[in-house]
Amino acid sequence: MLNDSLPKYFDPRKYAHHESAIEGYLPLNQLKELCAVLASDEGDAFIHLDFRVDEDRRYIATGSLKTVVQVVCQRCMDSVSQELAVDLSLAFVYDEEHAKNIPSDYDPVVMTDGEVILADMVEQEIILALPIVAYHEESGCNPTAVKYASSTDDAPDDEQKPNPFSILANFKPSKS
Repeated sequence: MLNDSLPKYFDPRKYAHHESAIEGYLPLNQLKELCAVLASDEGDAFIHLDFRVDEDRRYIATGSLKTVVQVVCQRCMDSVSQELAVDLSLAFVYDEEHAKNIPSDYDPVVMTDGEVILADMVEQEIILALPIVAYHEESGCNPTAVKYASSTDDAPDDEQKPNPFSILANFKPSKS
């Protein structure tokens, strides 16, 4: 069901038993934890999930998550767009103990009282998909903001520093 507003809570068991799907857009400005690490909270995340019960009677959802986020370029400190596309394979469990028994093909999602808060789940998936370090292509950075320092910039060229070990030359025996 494609709708403008996704449910705040959903019961994965109900969706899995009916082999239902949900998809829609979630505004990024509703994801406070994510917005704290972004340069801008503008935009939407598109989520699509297909639910089913697998052969081991686990509640499973597969689908995708797509969004474009604005993060801080670590070269020039301006914002840079990052397109994120995440393939989702989720298994819904009752507690952390059950999560340990989920095959590695699935990411466990812990249900609270049989429900999942969709925004929290989407937010965590986007945070995990963010690049560790983001930057523009070199030609895309603001040239006035980028200044690389080198060791030659620190000391004037015409100044000669004295060798701190030159005093030891006086103690060296002469060859006569």
